[in-house]
Amino acid sequence: MPQTPPQIAIVIPYYQRRAGLLRQCVHSVLEQPGEIRFRVIVVDDGSPVPAAAEVAPLLPRFGDHRIQVVLQRNAGPGAARNTGLDHVPAGTPLVTFLDSDDHWTGPFLEDAVTALGQGYDLFIGNSTRTGQEKTRFEWEADKGLDLQATRHPILDPERGIHAYHGDFFDLLVRRTSLIGPTTFAYRFEKFPQVRFDPGIYNGQDRLFKLTLGQDLERVAFSPRIYAHEGEGVNIFDKAQWGSEGSLRLVCSYIRLARRVRERIRLTPEQEAFVQGQLDEARQGFVATLLHLLRRRMPVDWPRVLATLREDPALLALLPVNLARVVLARRSSHEA
Repeated sequence: MPQTPPQIAIVIPYYQRRAGLLRQCVHSVLEQPGEIRFRVIVVDDGSPVPAAAEVAPLLPRFGDHRIQVVLQRNAGPGAARNTGLDHVPAGTPLVTFLDSDDHWTGPFLEDAVTALGQGYDLFIGNSTRTGQEKTRFEWEADKGLDLQATRHPILDPERGIHAYHGDFFDLLVRRTSLIGPTTFAYRFEKFPQVRFDPGIYNGQDRLFKLTLGQDLERVAFSPRIYAHEGEGVNIFDKAQWGSEGSLRLVCSYIRLARRVRERIRLTPEQEAFVQGQLDEARQGFVATLLHLLRRRMPVDWPRVLATLREDPALLALLPVNLARVVLARRSSHEA
């Protein structure tokens, strides 16, 4: 007899240099309360610490029917997530993601399946993060871009689940970070073809969320804290200003903003907002390059040239942005 498909699949892209992180991550899934039928799909993206060795100690207790490890050559987190989506069992209606250095601390699966089971396309929950005092819902200083449960109708008082009231996509354009990488689940059966752009290393989750967001009809959320986000291999967070990796970061920002403008349906106001992000990234590119040259730090010239070829306006605006960077530097010194 054919097996009953899981209610939800959990895709975990995996590349870590420290043992124990994936084990903690998967264990937090296996310890979820309730009787949810789920499948964990770990995509080993050529990790230095093999995924199979990480999950092996969990198998004697939990069995291997709920855990699947897929191996692939290193291709980045977006490509790994796509591989995971390609391995979702036929008939699985829901999907969520969990980064391998994160772990669930609350009943995320129960609440997500409950909310999505009422016909909602997306469910999002709150989370904490290493190095951040506030929860993810509270990050944005602008009160118009936060998420306060009291402003939205209650769906399930016991679980604290609310129906989002308002233009969720507009909020998503202006504050995509509202949706954490480990606390959102969506109706996969409705969006089976949506995938990550493997050409964007930093920020591919933003493009994915906007691609989903432009066609969402109903969104549910809960302010409950469901997860803690850790500090594994995360080039995005560790490529701080002035480091060699910061050039890669601003180049990725430029590509991301261009992709959003090309692929996402935006209102004129939203397009102007994204254009502002692109302008800021272009200026950041010039500031970063100038900083590296002045400090005689290594410069990834192939990446510089590739970005200039991909974004011809970046080269055309080079003198203007250079002048802005110099003026900003002078103003900061005078202050």
